[in-house]
Amino acid sequence: MYVNPIEILGLSNATDTTSIDNEIVKKAKRKLFADIDLSDNGVFEYYGLQLTKGNCEKAIDELTNNDIKEFYLYLANNKPLNEFLASGKEAIFKNFKQDSIFKLPEFVKFISPYFAPKFDKALLTAFENDNADLTKAILNTSSLIAQTDLNSAFKSVSNNIQNKIAEIDEITKDIKNEESAYDEDDIEDVVQIVKEHFPTSTLNCLPQYFQSQILKIANSINYLSNSIWDAFDTTQVPNDLTEYLLTLNIGGLDRPTFENNFKIINKKHIERIEQAKNAPLLKKWATVLLKVRDVIKKVENKTTSSNEAYQNIKDLFDLSELNSLPSFADEIRTQIGYSIRSLSISIWNKQSDIKTALGTINLALQINVDKEAKEKFKQDQTELSELEKKYRGVLVCHFCDKNTPDESSKISKTIYKETSRSYIPRRVQFSYVDIDIPRCKSCQVIHSKGSEKYWMFLIGGIVAGAIIGAMVDEHFIIGGLIGGAIGWIVGNSMESSLSSKEGIKDASDSTLQQHPLLYQRMKEGWTFSKPSA
Repeated sequence: MYVNPIEILGLSNATDTTSIDNEIVKKAKRKLFADIDLSDNGVFEYYGLQLTKGNCEKAIDELTNNDIKEFYLYLANNKPLNEFLASGKEAIFKNFKQDSIFKLPEFVKFISPYFAPKFDKALLTAFENDNADLTKAILNTSSLIAQTDLNSAFKSVSNNIQNKIAEIDEITKDIKNEESAYDEDDIEDVVQIVKEHFPTSTLNCLPQYFQSQILKIANSINYLSNSIWDAFDTTQVPNDLTEYLLTLNIGGLDRPTFENNFKIINKKHIERIEQAKNAPLLKKWATVLLKVRDVIKKVENKTTSSNEAYQNIKDLFDLSELNSLPSFADEIRTQIGYSIRSLSISIWNKQSDIKTALGTINLALQINVDKEAKEKFKQDQTELSELEKKYRGVLVCHFCDKNTPDESSKISKTIYKETSRSYIPRRVQFSYVDIDIPRCKSCQVIHSKGSEKYWMFLIGGIVAGAIIGAMVDEHFIIGGLIGGAIGWIVGNSMESSLSSKEGIKDASDSTLQQHPLLYQRMKEGWTFSKPSA
C-alpha cells in the first residue's frame, strides 16, 4: 500500500526537504493523529483508503531517510503520479512527461514496487478493451518499472494471452481429433474468434518482453489454419487466418516461414476461386479424367487392346485446348497427365505392348504439367525406351513392327557355330542352338504365300530345266540344276517382292540375320548352315 507521508502530514507546500525537519514532522503528526481521534470512524481518508494511526505511523517513519523524503516531496507535487500510486487513477497516462528524476536508479527502485501492480492492472484493462492508444500511453510509463518488477508489471496481460492461446489450441485439438463442434457451415466463425482473442493493433504495441508469446500466438494460429486445411473443404478460412497471422509483429527467422505458408495457401485459395468461376469447364475435363481412368481399367482387364486404348485417348480430348487452360486448371491438368502415365504403365504391365506404352507416355509428356510431374514422365519414357531396345522384335513382331507376336506363328531356326576343326583326321566340332523368332499371325500368312510362290518357281524351274536339257542333249540333270537355280532366284525374288508389297520384312535368311535375337550371334560367327568336315 502506497501512502505519501508528506501528503498526509500536509507538508506538500514545502520548497525542499531541509524545511521538513523533525520538529515540523512531530507537530504535523500530532495534528494528524488529533484529526483521526476526532473523526467519526477513527481513520484518515486517503484516495479511498482508510488509514489507521498505525498505517500513518509506518509511512511517517520513512521520512528519517533523506533520499526517500526527497522522493516523497517530489511525488507530493506530481499529483497524477502520486494519485496513480495510491489509487490507480489513470490520469497520469494523459500527457505523461519524462522528468529527470526518472533517470535515477534509486528513484525507480523506490517507486517500482508501488507502480508495477497498478501498471499491471491498467495495462490489462486497456488490452482487454483493445484500446491501442491507451495501451501505448501506459507502456510509455514503463521506465518507472525496475527490471526486477517486470514480471509483476506484465503478469496479467501475459496470463491473459496464455489463456487465449490455450483456448485456440483446444479448438485445434478438437479438429484434429474429429471432435470439433464446428462443421463446414460455421468453421469460418473461428476467424472472428482469433481476431477477438488476438487484436493485433494492441498486441503490436507490446514491448520485446512479449515477443516469445507473440510467436506462440503465431504458431497457434498457424496450427489451427493447417488443421482446418486438412479437415475441411475450404481454403478461405486457412487463407484468412494465415493472412491475419502476418499482421503480428513477428521478428527473427520465423516470419519467412509464415510468409511462405501464406503464399502456398493463398495460391490454392485463388485457384479455388477460379475453379468456382470455371466450374462448368472443369466439369468437362473431370469427365475426360474419368474416361481415361475407365480406359485404364479396360486395359488391365484386357477387354480392350492397347492400340484401341491409345487411339481412344488421342481422340478423347484436344491437347492444345487442355494446355491453353489458365492456371486454375493446373490440378486437373496434372491429374489427367498422371492418369495417362498410369495407362502407359498398364499397357506395358498387362499387355506387354512396349511401342504403344511409349506412345502413351509421350502423349503425357506433351501436357503442361509441373516440373516434378514432367521429370517423372521423362523417367518413365527413358525406362520404356531402354526396354524397347532390349525387347525389340520380341514383344512386337519384327517383320511388321506393329502387331503382337503369336505363339503358333513363330519361326524356329537352328543356328550353328564351329568350335574346333582338324584336318588329319578331318573332323569338325560345333555348337548349335534352336532359336524361336516371334512373328504375328498376319506376317505368317503373307510369308506363307511368298513361300508357296518360292517353291512353285523352284520346282517349276527344276522340271523345266530337266525337260529342256533332255530334249537338247540328254543332259537333263545339268538342265534341271540350271533350271532349279533360275527357279530359286525367281522364287526368292517373288517371295521378297510379296513381303515388300505388303509392307513387311521377308523371312529369308539374309533378313533373319538382322533380327535382334540373331544379329549379335551372327557377328560372333554363328550361321544357319551346319558346319561340315
